[in-house]
Amino acid sequence: MPVWYYEKKDLKSTPSIRDGVDLDTEQRYRREGCRFIYDLGLRLGLQPETMGTGAVFFHRFYMSHSFRQYPRYATATCCLFLAGKVEETPKKIRDIMKTARQILEGARERYIPTLGDERGDLILQYERILLPTVKFDFYIVSPYSFLKQYVKTIIGDKEQIRQMYQMAWTFVNDSYCTTLCLQWEPEIIAIAMLYLACKLSKYEITDWTNKKENTKQKWWEQFVDGLTKDIIEDICHQHLDLYSKDNLSSSGNGTVTNSSVMLTPTQTNSAVTSPIESPSTMRSMSSKRPRNEDDSNYRSSRNNHHHSANLNSSNTGIPINPPIPPMPSTMSYHHASSHDELSRRSLTAPPPPLPPPPLPPLPPLPPPQSNVVQPSHQNFYMRPPMAPPNMPPMPPSMFAPSLRGPMPSSNTWPPHPLPPM
Repeated sequence: MPVWYYEKKDLKSTPSIRDGVDLDTEQRYRREGCRFIYDLGLRLGLQPETMGTGAVFFHRFYMSHSFRQYPRYATATCCLFLAGKVEETPKKIRDIMKTARQILEGARERYIPTLGDERGDLILQYERILLPTVKFDFYIVSPYSFLKQYVKTIIGDKEQIRQMYQMAWTFVNDSYCTTLCLQWEPEIIAIAMLYLACKLSKYEITDWTNKKENTKQKWWEQFVDGLTKDIIEDICHQHLDLYSKDNLSSSGNGTVTNSSVMLTPTQTNSAVTSPIESPSTMRSMSSKRPRNEDDSNYRSSRNNHHHSANLNSSNTGIPINPPIPPMPSTMSYHHASSHDELSRRSLTAPPPPLPPPPLPPLPPLPPPQSNVVQPSHQNFYMRPPMAPPNMPPMPPSMFAPSLRGPMPSSNTWPPHPLPPM
């Protein structure tokens, strides 16, 4: 199976950068392509998992090709078309092309010719290039499933857990606009987004199921072995850079000038302060956290650690708590006057699935009947029994008359006498 995780130095030497595109422009192209996938998927009524799979295809594609060679909106349309078939939620190519053209109308109308004709012939040609680029690897797991499982293990106030779960779900949606899916596994991204939601909502996870007493175990160590706090904070910083860059394209009245820009998790329009650092310290956009030794050590050994931890509750012995209440349709930490408010409400986190109802008891088996003689295999090839000898003969009226009538008495057999021997 191919490995789809890269180092940070590999993300700074992509084919687009080698082709003359600077790093900031390439990151902007990735954000615009992934937001186009989510906008297109929302209008088509697709599931978040399908849109996330399309975003992963989009990021993997441009690790082998350049943005100068393949336009981002045409590639994003092709990735969502393929993701619909992979996730068994396919859409017709005509419907996808019609909706994609409607989205690009207006300020981005100049990109409509890059989609090709309305029949989608160009998108089908792109699919032939996309399939070998992703190496026909269609096994993609999204962080949504891990996030649902992790929230079930938390013990505390249900209302606070519900709000934190909704915020973490929104962070997972926005994480596809970054290159985190090219750096870390989905279970690690789910832990980092849940950690960030806890910091922003000022909720501390102190009790969870299967907690070991008198130990300094963290809540995420029950899911991933060897994952340190520094790695989680580094992922959170990369995610917060997304909102810092989005604020540069926002106006002073709190409205987003670009319709494709997603919302920030704060109510103000100022730069986002990292909840991990001290409140008096403001992270600038240009400052990057240095790569520490824990990050390198974990990357070298993570394939031998966290993949061996089975997330199935039946194997780990983690009991499942009752499901938390359903998520609200609106979020208080979003801007009220935004283009994506209607779309974001349709991306609210669904409630965790209910446990399956118990199966009805099986009816008792009937007692074995000893007086019934079962036929043996030898009787299958025997002749039917003969009638008893004392049966009266059938009356002549039961026999059907001959269709040809009675045989003439003169017609004897043989017609001529046989010669003597």
